[in-house]
Amino acid sequence: MAVARDGHIDTLRGLACFLLVAFHVIGDGPAHGMHISAHDNWRLFTELFVHVRMPLFSFLSGYVFQAFIADRAALGDAIVKKLRRLGIPLVVVSTLFYLCFGFVYGQFSGPIWQIYILPYEHFWYLQATILMMVGLLVGCYLAGPRARLLLTVLLPLSCLVFLAAPQFEPNLFAINSAIYLLPFFLIGLLLRVWSADRRIRAVPKRRIPLLLLFGLFVAVLFGLDLANYEGFNQLDFERQSALGLLFGASTCLALFLSQLEWTPLSFIGGFSYTIYLFHVFFTAGLRKAFDLLAPGAPVGFYFSAALLAGIFLPILLHQLLVRWRWSALLFLGISLDRGAARRGASALAEQATP
Repeated sequence: MAVARDGHIDTLRGLACFLLVAFHVIGDGPAHGMHISAHDNWRLFTELFVHVRMPLFSFLSGYVFQAFIADRAALGDAIVKKLRRLGIPLVVVSTLFYLCFGFVYGQFSGPIWQIYILPYEHFWYLQATILMMVGLLVGCYLAGPRARLLLTVLLPLSCLVFLAAPQFEPNLFAINSAIYLLPFFLIGLLLRVWSADRRIRAVPKRRIPLLLLFGLFVAVLFGLDLANYEGFNQLDFERQSALGLLFGASTCLALFLSQLEWTPLSFIGGFSYTIYLFHVFFTAGLRKAFDLLAPGAPVGFYFSAALLAGIFLPILLHQLLVRWRWSALLFLGISLDRGAARRGASALAEQATP
């Protein structure tokens, strides 16, 4: 039986997908994406949303995460399911990416074994999320009836570690990124753990004042960050700064409280995991095609074409992959029964970002 979707959460997933794909289309430096090195509006877009893109993904992952475990058998089952959903596509898709881009560009970024234990391209997010989820599952199991208290205490502790920003070398399984994402993941998780989502979202006189408060924080911090980018202040808006944490957390909460629901973004959000896994294949492929066939094309035209390709071609690919059980499992981590595979399996009940 299909599981009902939450249109609001899917809308926020769709927004996160848009920000992520746009970032990779523009590129994080002159050697990637649109090869932009100038201090211009394109670079401004990537810099101003650095505190929103992946924190929003992690906040939503935490919100849908089921942390409480009844017994040891349930713990083992939960870990196996997370490793299937995240770990199998991590290995398969990152290997495909490594081989494709290595052969296309004529060089490989180090030995292949490193991509499975060290951060590699955008797959670092899956490694960090596996660490967080498995760690929280084990922690909640060990805490037993005090699991809710454990999760609550972990939030301020995770914020302190976030600000301390320890850097482990080697960065095994993207542990440094897990430290960065954990506060946002826990904020989303605690909304469900304490039923704050139902208590606040369903009561306008509670929700609207909080929405205005967090919205004000976002507006002020956005303005300060913009002024910082233009050189008008010297505030610290680094990725793991107090202002960065406040900016990211306030934005996630404001968007959550907004109850924003827009069908196009909700549709895209239903395929957020597939878009995350495969968008770079299509955006980088289109970049290569433009460089060869239309090197002088306007950057705005390329941006629009690559953005659409990075969002909608993975959706088409998803529909192809879920037609067979083995491809759904290997590339998406989805376990389909034979009947679902024969029907082409929309599989949207399992498509939520893990």
